[in-house]
Amino acid sequence: MSRQAKLQLLAMTLVSGTCLSAPVLAANGGSSPVVDRRIGYVMTSEYKAIWDSPDGKLECPNGINNGPREEFKILYPEDKKWTVLESQLERESEVWFPTTKPQERLPHYESVATIAFGIDLNDKIDANDYTDPDGNKGIDNQTQRAWGCTANYRSTSYNLGAFNNWRKYPFNITIIELTEVDDLINDPDVVLTTYRGLDQPMTDATGATYLPGGTQRVDMRFGKPFIQKFKGKIVDGVLTTEGAEYNMPSAGGQSAADIRFYGSRWRLNLTQERANGILGGYMDIGDWNTAANQGRSTHHQAYGQAATPSIYRALVRNADYADPKIGEMIAISTAFKVGLTQVFVSHPTPEAVVSADTPSGATTSAGNRD
Repeated sequence: MSRQAKLQLLAMTLVSGTCLSAPVLAANGGSSPVVDRRIGYVMTSEYKAIWDSPDGKLECPNGINNGPREEFKILYPEDKKWTVLESQLERESEVWFPTTKPQERLPHYESVATIAFGIDLNDKIDANDYTDPDGNKGIDNQTQRAWGCTANYRSTSYNLGAFNNWRKYPFNITIIELTEVDDLINDPDVVLTTYRGLDQPMTDATGATYLPGGTQRVDMRFGKPFIQKFKGKIVDGVLTTEGAEYNMPSAGGQSAADIRFYGSRWRLNLTQERANGILGGYMDIGDWNTAANQGRSTHHQAYGQAATPSIYRALVRNADYADPKIGEMIAISTAFKVGLTQVFVSHPTPEAVVSADTPSGATTSAGNRD
């Protein structure tokens, strides 16, 4: 067969969707993505989980909050001449170094909804907890209150939907791998481990649909800050985990915007091809403020009417997680809607990990390497 004929045959095979490699076999001889009691998923969608009504009147009776441009006009009205130092620089300083001092001239409306997406993060029902749309009580998601009336975080926001594209960025590839899996329907003891991946999620020819069955290599060198283990269980096809600190890779543009989440928990509906559900945790407010300003300038925040000084004060007012060492409230409960697609996780050999972390020419357990 000529080289051209071989290429044409390969092209026809790919278009038809035929798999060129043999399927992985489960212990019972059937095809299964669970191999050696492991199954992996790559995150393919992420939304900040804010509940809102169609017209917003139920949870935001006073309306939607002002953005940076509207607040600037209130603070520095055009009937007076302002210097750059008195106006632009003063305001930008407040953006980067916000205070908790109330600003009577800049009201910030909080959501009064009683419904919120999320997870019970502390295993108890408090007076300020929510009920989720499925009727589960004790939901911890105080960001619903703090930014539920901010356009940037509502379901109609373009910026909210853009996080699907964000997950395609090479730095932001997020993998979860379930190990010690005996059954994807009911299993009392599994482990969920998070990693940063090295490969773009596999899609169909349109790029709009993520396909299961791809491969994700694990970044064991620069991705170490994102590795975390969660103890979990599966009941009726739903995975839930215990809490642990988690740092999710989140870079946009030219900046890294990683945020720490304390007491994070996962609740995912599992199938052999997909996993969908909620990632909840207590978001570090200081990290959020830095990330918001690094990843999106005040100019870009204006597109979603997100005035970070006002939002920062609202987050601090509603903070519900205290630093265990000093007792200061540093974080606020939040939740993400996440979607994941099944992948086969490829781990580097121990020798490769050691080599990557060792300067060129140094001696390792695998010997001398150039």
